[in-house]
Amino acid sequence: MLLYQKIQKYIQTHIANGALVVGDKLPSERTLQELFKSTRITVREALNRLEAEGLIYSQKRRGWFVTPNKLKWHPATKVNFYQLAQEQGFTPSTHVLSIKEQNNDELTSAFNCETLYSIKRVRSLDGRPIMFEHINCDASRFEKLESQPLNGSITTIMTTHYHVDIIKEECVISVTVLPDSVAQNLEKNSGAPCLKVIRQRFEANGVLVDYNIEYWLHDAIEMIVVGH
Repeated sequence: MLLYQKIQKYIQTHIANGALVVGDKLPSERTLQELFKSTRITVREALNRLEAEGLIYSQKRRGWFVTPNKLKWHPATKVNFYQLAQEQGFTPSTHVLSIKEQNNDELTSAFNCETLYSIKRVRSLDGRPIMFEHINCDASRFEKLESQPLNGSITTIMTTHYHVDIIKEECVISVTVLPDSVAQNLEKNSGAPCLKVIRQRFEANGVLVDYNIEYWLHDAIEMIVVGH
């Protein structure tokens, strides 16, 4: 057995026998180096493999932790994040990073408008940031959107305050890595793996309501797809 595999097995065993439980912090990389008389590269190889398996996760400048239970998530449907999280026993929260008006030639053409609202948010479970969201919508259609409680459900705001009826949704899901700015907001190192979702939602007349880009930490969610 190679040394990085021994380190992997050591951590796996501690998780399996309950010595390390959900949310626990792992021994530091330096401690593992000393324990196994190893190099930082070898220790990091073991940790990265365990992270890829979803057993542990890292937070920038904080260390490594045992991965919590995953949020069961339907990727092709824009769900109420708070309701979904609470139903599964999590404490959800949302931090609004920014809302501003901007021009984007490609998107303004798709919306057939002159100016867009650009909203950026981070969504967390039990205090852990797991998703970065960038929402784009027609600024003239959603006048004074910045005065609404944007740390809640924007879908509910659109439905109740602006009388929008979303009936169709298209999404493209890909495996990629976090862009630098997104990684910083999710407390991850640049280049960490993630799921990227590009989501477009429409009214019955085919009018585009919003264009969303989401970056989900791969080890925080479990995708469920129901066929018909």
